[in-house]
Amino acid sequence: MEELPARKEEVEHAEEEGIDFRLLCNPIEILGYNNPDDPKDEKNGFVRAIRCVKMELGEADASGRRSPVVIKGSEFDLDVDAVIMSIGTSPNPLIKDTIKGLEVNKRGGIIVNEDGLTSRQGVYAGGDAVTGAATVISAMGAGKVAAKAIDEYLSTK
Repeated sequence: MEELPARKEEVEHAEEEGIDFRLLCNPIEILGYNNPDDPKDEKNGFVRAIRCVKMELGEADASGRRSPVVIKGSEFDLDVDAVIMSIGTSPNPLIKDTIKGLEVNKRGGIIVNEDGLTSRQGVYAGGDAVTGAATVISAMGAGKVAAKAIDEYLSTK
């Protein structure tokens, strides 16, 4: 926790919100349902787990930073029913070129409404992909708003 790249207040607020920090844990694969015996199984194609590896801090480099190193044989699966990617501090420049109908602003940020809904039906976004670099708390707030809207959207389907 001492080396977590966040302000103390951000961590405290995240913990108050029920965030379960998995420190020194790196996701390596998203696992989905795939039931070949029943191709009509409605769970097919949905996420079921994330495969992770445990890490430990290696020796400090010239700047004093200790980089994470994989602990061999430490793979484990974390059961999940949804995955929200939150990687980086700026929008992926490929978004505007690879997702048809997704509107972005001049800096490549995804344009959303007050609920996080993009120009594509059923596609929501928040955090740095929308605003650019901001605080973890802002991204968490956007995620919470989008999660509520996603739940409402899926409840009508």
